[in-house]
Amino acid sequence: MGKKGGTLKRLVLTVLFLVLLAVVFVLLGGGDLLKTAGRWIGGMGSKAENIKDKIEEGATSVEKKVEKVKESVTSGEKK
Repeated sequence: MGKKGGTLKRLVLTVLFLVLLAVVFVLLGGGDLLKTAGRWIGGMGSKAENIKDKIEEGATSVEKKVEKVKESVTSGEKK
């Protein structure tokens, strides 16, 4: 039973420590750092969207070429 009390105490102290770290971070100007990081992550998201669009366009063109090859192969077999 003493083991559970120690675990609970450790959990409470860990949570308290994390809260104090967050408060110190905000008081020392961490808000600006978070804003900058958020903008950077947002920029990476838009770059990822651009890359995804390019890959989709490439896949569409490859799909069209494959369909043409299939048609030429099947028409060659029918003759």
